[in-house]
Amino acid sequence: MSKKSPSVRLDSTAVSRGLLAGFLAWLFPGAGHFFVGARLRAGIFCGLIALALALGALNDGNLPVVDSRAPVLSRLQVASSLALGPIDPALRLLFYGRVVYRGDDGGTLQAGVNQESLQRRRERMFRTWSAYGSAYLVAAGLMNLLLVLDAWDIAIGRKE
Repeated sequence: MSKKSPSVRLDSTAVSRGLLAGFLAWLFPGAGHFFVGARLRAGIFCGLIALALALGALNDGNLPVVDSRAPVLSRLQVASSLALGPIDPALRLLFYGRVVYRGDDGGTLQAGVNQESLQRRRERMFRTWSAYGSAYLVAAGLMNLLLVLDAWDIAIGRKE
């Protein structure tokens, strides 16, 4: 037998609470769960995301940029990175000295504007553990996206 998910009647208060919980979860990992009262989950999830980010940074991981050779896949990778909220541009600034989302062939950027930042990215890419670090960074973004959705479900009463 299949279990039916509980039906939830959404009123404006539940939607507002859900949107705020989702926004807080996007803004800082675990903040949405803290807002809805799931304090233990908030701490655990914050720790997991922080661990993935730390492992990604320590292993010289790269954050994805849009590449015209694989436009769909690279845009999906950038979207997963954007799920980290304001942590994403902060990491880009830390890693590359500038917030960069497009590769060499962006077309819309002035020639040479991002060359130094992209050179830093290339140098990180060829380090020994870079692929593992990049995987940890993408996983952190995807985990945070799931946390946003989970905070929404808890806030609207669909999940405890």
